[in-house]
Amino acid sequence: MTNLGDYLGQLMSEVVMARVQADLETVRVAELYASHPLLRHMAIPRVRLPEIEMEVPVVIAGSDDPREGESPRGGPTAKDARKQFDKLLQKHLSTNRVRLSADHRNALTSALDEAMDKPDIPVEVAVDTYRFADRLTKAAIGSLSDTIGKEKASAVSKGLDEDARLTLLALRSPPPRISALVETAQVREAGPAETVTRLRLTIREDSMELTTIESEDGTQTTRLVPE
Repeated sequence: MTNLGDYLGQLMSEVVMARVQADLETVRVAELYASHPLLRHMAIPRVRLPEIEMEVPVVIAGSDDPREGESPRGGPTAKDARKQFDKLLQKHLSTNRVRLSADHRNALTSALDEAMDKPDIPVEVAVDTYRFADRLTKAAIGSLSDTIGKEKASAVSKGLDEDARLTLLALRSPPPRISALVETAQVREAGPAETVTRLRLTIREDSMELTTIESEDGTQTTRLVPE
């Protein structure tokens, strides 16, 4: 049994490889034309795949259930996000040798609790870990600015938001998958035609090119951009 997304992704990957093979053949033919006294004056043939249509029969065998408290797309729970952020914040406080009094720590906890209690996106569509990171960072630095001063709070906040984003992003679990029968024999043996789902795909070609961008300080960055 195969995950439907993996199967469709593999089909599209094979289409890309077909274009790669066609371009490699174009290079081979170009070298051949260049070495021939008559062919060198002719246009070099090149095959492109501007659009491919496929009808893909599959049989949906089942799907995973969303985990309790998580988005169907695999987002972390608010409880897990808060727990990891508290650990990360404590690390930043220790790095900057900031010790909070009991009153200051209570104020910080209250600010974070209040930030977590704000109306949120329904769990059915929530996928954005950056939202948790930005909200908790803002609440924490706001509270620390009021208690230990803006200068110390600024030192603690350095890199906190980015670290929080990466930490919470690591909490993302794989989304529930749809499993399907995709091999010809399996589809034939699955039962009557009504059990077969026929996916009609239209794959359009789009090219990318490597572009080197030089900044004012002379630093060069290579990016993939649409052709």
